[in-house]
Amino acid sequence: MDEALKNYVAFAVDAAGVSRATYEFNGRDDTEARTRAENYLAIHDIVELWHGHRRIARLQRTT
Repeated sequence: MDEALKNYVAFAVDAAGVSRATYEFNGRDDTEARTRAENYLAIHDIVELWHGHRRIARLQRTT
């Protein structure tokens, strides 16, 4: 039986934590969602990944 997909949201935020872009997508688990959210670091400096009211990670682009 296939696992149900979970809804995730990745917010591109500025240094003050204000959301500048929002990306919604489905994933099987937090690891898969984090990998997908890391791709947004190509165009944003900081990305926060959320599942419902739970923050999964705060990712920052490395130079």
